[in-house]
Amino acid sequence: MAGTVSTLLVRPVVAALPRADDFWRATDLTPELVADSDARLTPAQFCVAWAELVRQTSRTVALDIAAATPPGAFGIVEYVCRSAPTVGEALRQWVRYLNVLEDAVEVALEIDDDHAYVRVTRESEAPAPGAHELCFALVAKQARELATVPFRFVRVEFSHKGPDAAAYRAWFDAPVTFGAPVTQLVLPRSALQTSLVSSDPNLLAILTRAADEQARQRPTDASTTSQVARVLREVLRADEGHVDVVAKRLGLTARSLQRRLKDENTSFANVREDVRRQLSRRYLDEGLSIAEISFLLGFSEPSAFFRAFKRWTGLTPVEARRSAAAVQ
Repeated sequence: MAGTVSTLLVRPVVAALPRADDFWRATDLTPELVADSDARLTPAQFCVAWAELVRQTSRTVALDIAAATPPGAFGIVEYVCRSAPTVGEALRQWVRYLNVLEDAVEVALEIDDDHAYVRVTRESEAPAPGAHELCFALVAKQARELATVPFRFVRVEFSHKGPDAAAYRAWFDAPVTFGAPVTQLVLPRSALQTSLVSSDPNLLAILTRAADEQARQRPTDASTTSQVARVLREVLRADEGHVDVVAKRLGLTARSLQRRLKDENTSFANVREDVRRQLSRRYLDEGLSIAEISFLLGFSEPSAFFRAFKRWTGLTPVEARRSAAAVQ
């Protein structure tokens, strides 16, 4: 599975750009898509985004972004980590909820007698080396700001090739190696017990419940088809399930949107039909009236919904509801 990447992770990249117009053309992304917190990118889009940023700036741009990134930029996952009682628990929470931000990469916290390792255990199919550099740089930054006592990292290793490591050694205050066998951040095992000044047990309990819900509901597909379906679920009830409206939400023209859907062997009409069919069964199961369902799905009148439902299932909505009740 290729996985997906939250738009929260590409926003710092966009913020660091000197020439945004070149970026949008190179990446096939749009400002509207990146501004949508629920949208997801493909690993390839994320990889190209970082490559374009490095092309426009410098090879060490990840360190510049880390220095400029304000608290809270990475949403609930960051706040869960900041509310944890210790450095070790914060890292465990980060590993636990990383898939909310990105499920194209897998990271583990591994511990031996002397050291703890924040280690990339599965790399993306389209690696974005700068993202790993930024991630580790932010861990170091947060540790310096939030730990109740200072500690030093043992070493930092990246499997990708990099520039002269002097700037990185200065940032991490530790040996940094590029072209290593694995990508990992190594710290003393004892550092895991270091308390955080931002610890808040009550807030942590609330946030972990919310993060669990986000992890369950996260999109697993970053295709145009998936993005269109997601927007349609939001706009159908306002009778705005039209191609022009959806295209505008995604920062595209209607023609460009239709072309992208055609490349994925579907069409706007087919996607809308699928979304309406899926939602109709859910709304029936929830006990909504036929008139309510017709309205929520953006049909002009209940009779139009009746005909569509009969086409989808071979039954009228009333027959489908009776059939479901009989089975129960």
